Amino acid sequence: MAELVVLVCLLSNPTECSEKGVPEATADDVVTCIKAAGDKADAWQKVNHQYFVIGWRCEKKGTSAATR
Repeated sequence: MAELVVLVCLLSNPTECSEKGVPEATADDVVTCIKAAGDKADAWQKVNHQYFVIGWRCEKKGTSAATR
């Protein structure tokens, strides 16, 4: 399993950035995750208005501090 991790910054304080796991954006493997990641990151940002996405990656589920 692979999960999308977005790198986001607060709109109110653009220097405050962090990584957020997107648990609902999982895929069977990293390649499949990457293919859908742009659209999923965009959808995540639309729901989380206080942030803006500056980057993203896909990784094996459970391997990042952002997803634990």
